Amino acid sequence: MKLPVIRPVDMDNLQELLPLLELQQQAYRIEAELVGFEEIPPLLDSPQELRESGESFFGYYEDEKLLGAISCKQSARELTICRMMVHPDRFRQGIAGALLRHVEAIAIPGCAIAVATGTTNTPAVALYEKHGFMASRMQLIAPGITMTHFIKLAEP
Repeated sequence: MKLPVIRPVDMDNLQELLPLLELQQQAYRIEAELVGFEEIPPLLDSPQELRESGESFFGYYEDEKLLGAISCKQSARELTICRMMVHPDRFRQGIAGALLRHVEAIAIPGCAIAVATGTTNTPAVALYEKHGFMASRMQLIAPGITMTHFIKLAEP
């Protein structure tokens, strides 16, 4: 077995895009169950919507198999983590942490790094807190359903 690799996902290559979409469906179905909200936007994405999202996607691969992915958008002042997904069979094995560290390493030094997750998605909340993110605000997205927004400064 080769060492895991984190690399950009080629969004123009269906052999990379379709496994990403499948992984997103698997991971976000679990989040939908955790937060009690079936209309999580990533569950509704098509391959074209992913390709046109304007996000940079990075995949965590073991032996060329996609086991996790993260996407982000970088502006002058903030890097926003848009999606985080890990194959359900590989939860709690360090993949999400490795993806977070990868994105933090490419952020503009000193800029804010922002991410949001369902408030009741306790594994994701614990992950972000473990990596130094601080809750900055809560947002009501549907009756009884909130998202918690987190922020952290990139290392200078």
